[in-house]
Amino acid sequence: MHPKQICIDLASLGSPLVLDGNDLYIEKPENVYPELEEFVQTYKKRIIQYLQGSYSEHDHSVKQTIDKVINYIMGKQQDMNRKIDVWLNHDEESLIKLMKLLSIFWENGWRNLDHSVSNFEDEETDKLSLEIYERAMSYFKGNKV
Repeated sequence: MHPKQICIDLASLGSPLVLDGNDLYIEKPENVYPELEEFVQTYKKRIIQYLQGSYSEHDHSVKQTIDKVINYIMGKQQDMNRKIDVWLNHDEESLIKLMKLLSIFWENGWRNLDHSVSNFEDEETDKLSLEIYERAMSYFKGNKV
């Protein structure tokens, strides 16, 4: 989910997200269910980047694509699973890069596989995510590997 939408949704509940330096707070947390607070926590790093103005639409496209590929790996149902399956079965290099990316997320502390990898992203994962994204976009635009 785009951090912008998370901010809009919480503001509509009367509990806007507030950035204080590098920390994030929910104003009037009593208006928000604990599950929603946990959800916000799992996307904290991306939300902070967005509120600081350093999260572009291109960044979101890359991260959203990686999120969808991870959901596919985790067996979560989504409309594009078949397309991802075909791509990864025809692009061994992307599959290898994806396995490396998952390994780095694990090394960075990602243990709850039901949560976003957002808080475990770093420069290395961003670089590898971009490489995977570019290969995926090339493949889906017809430049088969």
